[in-house]
Amino acid sequence: MKQKVVIRLFLNGNDQKYRTKAFKIAVSQPGVESAAMTGQEKNQLEVVGEIDAADLTSLLRKNLGQAELVSVGPAGGGDKKDDKASDAKTQAAAAVAQPQPALYYYTYPQYPPVYQIGDSYDQSGCSIM
Repeated sequence: MKQKVVIRLFLNGNDQKYRTKAFKIAVSQPGVESAAMTGQEKNQLEVVGEIDAADLTSLLRKNLGQAELVSVGPAGGGDKKDDKASDAKTQAAAAVAQPQPALYYYTYPQYPPVYQIGDSYDQSGCSIM
């Protein structure tokens, strides 16, 4: 079943290098029919085809940093009114969504080394040896 997937990319300004890298990753997936950059800032990747949206999003996260799956839906061309209504819903949902916080790994506390304190001399009787 064809589906239309919209993924928001968090790019550094107008960096063309990351956009072309995102296109290469998206088009390299089997089943992709078309890919386009959409949105006001051209930071949303719209992919149409028989693809796995979660796999594509995780690949983009792995290679580009932060990527957020905005919407997944059927790829059919709809009415203009429906498109405008769905765009308004997506923008409202996007305004509520927060980007993922940076992951911090939990480290165990490092304990100080253990020292044995003993007598500095032997009590056996001979102090020369």
